[in-house]
Amino acid sequence: MRLLFFVLTLVTSAFAIAANTVGGTVALKGQQMFLKTDDPCNNYLVASNNEIALSALVKLAPGDVITATGKKNPAYCTVSIDSVEYVGLRRMLGSWYSTEAVITVEDFNSMKFYAAEKDHKWSQTPIEYNYSLVPASGKEWVMFLSDSKSTQFGTIQFSRGSAVLKMYSSDTGALNKTLILYRLTTGLN
Repeated sequence: MRLLFFVLTLVTSAFAIAANTVGGTVALKGQQMFLKTDDPCNNYLVASNNEIALSALVKLAPGDVITATGKKNPAYCTVSIDSVEYVGLRRMLGSWYSTEAVITVEDFNSMKFYAAEKDHKWSQTPIEYNYSLVPASGKEWVMFLSDSKSTQFGTIQFSRGSAVLKMYSSDTGALNKTLILYRLTTGLN
């Protein structure tokens, strides 16, 4: 039993050394993607041989922030991405509205949800969510939303000036709500 524990520890440690957490802000120059960081290279040329990682990387735009598993090569200022673990989408920032709510996304971690009330007014007390995005297949992103009471999950897909947010039951996986969101350019009232 001790030998098995030792071998598992050794294998896990070797994997942890080989795969590192890398992160930064996405920049594009022509057809090449770079990851801006605060270390001496500053701009790492991004590469990947993993199809799942590539499908996530091609959906990114300049200014998006990622945390990924991969390996930096500081000698050549390159980074090889094995998987994308977290994404902060710049295009999500700002205010969005639907017939049911106004949503303000202040940063890559928090948002406020103002529910529609009677007489076409918005709630003055928002539900405050912490959220995170991870890549999904196709054009969608998986979103996890947590408030003081619960955690929900959904998907979001962006189009020009709009987005479709689908919310699912955490217990059953059933679709609870679909919001068609449009970018808001004025105040809440």
